Amino acid sequence: MKIKLPLLLFFFALCSFSQKEAPSVYKSISYFKHPTKDTVSFTKIIKNHKEGKFQVEKNPKIYKKIEENTLWNHFELQPSTIKNDYKYFTIADPYLPYGKIYLKIGDKIDSLYKVSNNKEFPHKNIFYRYPVWKLPIDTVKTTDVFLKIKNTDTRTRLSYFLETENQFLKRVETEYFSFGLFIAFLISMAFILVFFAVIKKEYAVLFYALYIFTVLIEFLAGKAIGVQYFWSGSEFAINNIRSLSQTIGVAAIGYFYLKFYKLNKSQIIPKLLFKIGTYIALTLLLFYLYKFFFGGLITLYLYVWTILKIIIFIWVLNHLYLTITKQLPIYLVIAFILPILAVINGQIMNPSVYNPLAIKFSGPAIYYIALSLEILLFTRFIFGSVIETQFKYFKLKKISDELKYNFQNKTLAFQHAERNNLVNNVHDTFGGYLEALKLRLLQNDEKSPEKVKEILDAFYNDYRYLLNSLYAPKINSDNFIDSLIEFCSKIDNLTKHKISYNFNLKNIELSQDKCVHLYRIISELTTNAIKYSKASEIKISMNAHKNQLIILNVTDNGIGFNEDLVLKKGFGLESVKKRVEQIEGTLKIDTSKKGSNFEIKIPITND
Repeated sequence: MKIKLPLLLFFFALCSFSQKEAPSVYKSISYFKHPTKDTVSFTKIIKNHKEGKFQVEKNPKIYKKIEENTLWNHFELQPSTIKNDYKYFTIADPYLPYGKIYLKIGDKIDSLYKVSNNKEFPHKNIFYRYPVWKLPIDTVKTTDVFLKIKNTDTRTRLSYFLETENQFLKRVETEYFSFGLFIAFLISMAFILVFFAVIKKEYAVLFYALYIFTVLIEFLAGKAIGVQYFWSGSEFAINNIRSLSQTIGVAAIGYFYLKFYKLNKSQIIPKLLFKIGTYIALTLLLFYLYKFFFGGLITLYLYVWTILKIIIFIWVLNHLYLTITKQLPIYLVIAFILPILAVINGQIMNPSVYNPLAIKFSGPAIYYIALSLEILLFTRFIFGSVIETQFKYFKLKKISDELKYNFQNKTLAFQHAERNNLVNNVHDTFGGYLEALKLRLLQNDEKSPEKVKEILDAFYNDYRYLLNSLYAPKINSDNFIDSLIEFCSKIDNLTKHKISYNFNLKNIELSQDKCVHLYRIISELTTNAIKYSKASEIKISMNAHKNQLIILNVTDNGIGFNEDLVLKKGFGLESVKKRVEQIEGTLKIDTSKKGSNFEIKIPITND
């Protein structure tokens, strides 16, 4: 479906924009050419025709170079059996600088109106965009028709139509209907992109909508519909609107490239080329502003077109580079190049007047078809890019929300566990003291004051020990050993247990994460030994083994424990196991009635 739509548009537009040529006209046309600087009367032209100086081309082309000459064409209208009959003769060139018809019926000579693309506009005589003359047909005599043409441009499109009124009106109706469809297409695409840009807050897309609007203006100018309906009273618009709209279009689409293309930071040169081209186009607009207010600069459009061609050529290379580096999809480059190829094709091709298919592909129709495909493909790119970006945004937001939710749940679970652990510690440590204190205060005994003091001293020592075990210093590789020594010394002073330690980690660099985990493991194992083992001595050692392993041993001379029961009920060993796993270590537990030993081995990596 994505491929069918552009193809259908292509073939429909090909049929719509192209007129059916009338080859029968060319078979009877002869021509004569003389330098424009030589003043030649119409009487002299008739004499030249009678003397056979008018020639018939064997294979006439649709485009001719007239240059500094005046071209005369001649053809005949045979007598008609219908009174007051006439035919419409059309030159399909809206920018013809000079055209005039002379008629000779027997000895009678008549001249019809003159047309030009500056003052004597075709639509002022017959309301149509092309130069057209209504030719009367005599009922008895042959009518000789002489067409006088002047054009100093590089080449002149001499596409002729000789039609009855019904044929003329039918062709014009079909032609304007197809133009209306194309105009509706451009306006619709522009409004769709404006609506999309506002809704999605992708304001760079507004500049592509502006570009489409300039294509519409250029189309109205190129097909002479603008002069016919809108700006025939403005000399500035007549002479500049086409090149001005193209300049605005280049500036708009250049800004669109700059803001919408998601180029890498390394793509400095492509960005610079887009920026330079855009600024040059904006500078050219200042010259048009000057011309609007002060006049002059008659040949400005020629210089503008040359500069715009250079900019577009550089941007084509830029798009090719971005495609090769996979910054842009290949169909976007194809879309960008198609109108340029259509323009080049129109400049190169000069088909025979008897080859209607080649005429279709050599005219401006193929250019506007290519522009339609470009707009469709760029719109697809815009929609796809924005939707893909927003899809990625929502996907990342979903992942972020899930991570946030999981983090909050884990934080709450951790807080809940810590609170429970704190409650258990407070209850286990201070519950007995409070109960003993209560009983002692209720007893009326002489030794009560001494016993109360003893209980309060023990309460205070355990209170300081609990705070110390809960304290978490800011540990890193620099203060790791000092923090461990400080911890062991405080515990040794606060409890009746003998805490001995030996830490030897010379020239070993540990990450902060490992330091924190090891500190917490030692703290947890030491606290468990004090609370549950009934040991009198706890030994802590941590040494490096061949610079490959860190071996940590926490040993006590207590009563041991049932490993399965302890792991099941908790006692902090589950958190020890998890911490050991997080630093990719191993945990070995040896326990008996003579004591317990926890051996933890941690690999030394380049932290």
